[in-house]
Amino acid sequence: MAKRILVVDDDMMCLKTVQKYLTEEGFDVLGALSGMQAIHIVEEAKLDLLLLDIEMPGLSGFAAIEQIRALQNGKHLPVIFFTGRKDRDTVKCCAAIGAEGYIMKPVEKKILMERVEEVFSRLAGAQEEKTVLIVDSSVDFLKEMKLFLNEYYKVIVISSGKSAIDYLSSHTVDAIAVDMAIALQDEETTKEMLYLEKEGNKIPVILLEEEDDLELKESYKMTSTDVCLIKPVKAEVLLQPLQHQFSGGECSCMN
Repeated sequence: MAKRILVVDDDMMCLKTVQKYLTEEGFDVLGALSGMQAIHIVEEAKLDLLLLDIEMPGLSGFAAIEQIRALQNGKHLPVIFFTGRKDRDTVKCCAAIGAEGYIMKPVEKKILMERVEEVFSRLAGAQEEKTVLIVDSSVDFLKEMKLFLNEYYKVIVISSGKSAIDYLSSHTVDAIAVDMAIALQDEETTKEMLYLEKEGNKIPVILLEEEDDLELKESYKMTSTDVCLIKPVKAEVLLQPLQHQFSGGECSCMN
């Protein structure tokens, strides 16, 4: 599946040129002429990279990324800025926002492709060897999750709590997503999965629940390293807390 990149620039000629460069290299490319238009696209589309012009009328690139970071689809979306300036303040702002870097305008294809490939190589390196165990009684759900998430992680799917514990007795994983209905069938199994450690650190757990049960969470002394998703859960929704966990962030309960 081709990586999807959103290019944002109020200069139509620059936008079309960058889109052409990326399309020629096999990327799936979307375009936006303003920061606000970019925000709407990020809300609706799954993206792999954002190329964002800094100097735009109305909503600057820096202002746009602040709003994008508040969106579920934009929290961890890597961004490379375009800029016509090379002053120290601009460079500092790019770094402070957590950008992957910046490219000077006018954009040269060679430099553009080098930066884009660097970002994807770095992200792939950060994700390689990450193993996610998904435990759920629905075979269709497991197939859907594995098909989608295999692009990002090594995915192990198991349909019972006992089989999951058997697997974990001889294998290590980096995160677990488990249907709470399965976990509740065996309290000891639940505790084993909730408190597993790898290299001295607690393995993050994502609970898949029919409804938010605060009393249940308290009974298992769940911590801020545990995520709760309310079913039905789509693969895109499950991907978000996994990326968040592996980037070192805290998690939350989501509908």
